[in-house]
Amino acid sequence: MEIEDIFGNLPQLETKRLILRKMTLDDAQDLFEYASDPEETKYTLWDYHKSIEDSIDFLKTAIQKYKNQDVSEWGLVYKENNKFIGTCGYGWWRPAHNRAEIGYALARKYWNQGITTEAVNEVIKFGFEKMKLNRIEGTCLVENIASKRVLEKVGMTFEGILREQLLVKGAYQDLRIYSILRREYYGKNLRRG
Repeated sequence: MEIEDIFGNLPQLETKRLILRKMTLDDAQDLFEYASDPEETKYTLWDYHKSIEDSIDFLKTAIQKYKNQDVSEWGLVYKENNKFIGTCGYGWWRPAHNRAEIGYALARKYWNQGITTEAVNEVIKFGFEKMKLNRIEGTCLVENIASKRVLEKVGMTFEGILREQLLVKGAYQDLRIYSILRREYYGKNLRRG
């Protein structure tokens, strides 16, 4: 399976509260609204957006990934108010090894409501069903307790600490690494059903 087979025409996904769709330049104002909050980006690899142009540049990069049929993220739209409130998707995919890494961001106003977990569960399902992944990884800065909880809630297993894995905002950062395997995912869902 090739990356363009899946990401050549990124499908829209839906959950109880969310629509996961391609991002567009029309999302710039909603994106800037949350991405300009320094608290929002405290544990992200990217710095807060200082101007609407930063948000437009981010969206242009995402749109270019769609055009290039690259691994990409969905924009999260909250059904209740039709507002763009975050992103969720894959940062990389190694088809030869059937593994990929998931990432996400959510507007602070929507934190602690299970929305990120809802989105991540849908993207994991897509990874196992459509991308035919065997392993999905997730990482977070060690201080990011909320992200740690999301990865645990979706059934991922903590594997350890990647010491000084990334240079983020001028400092080397340790990352927690989590994963879920295809057999674990289907075993968990069989027990539920």
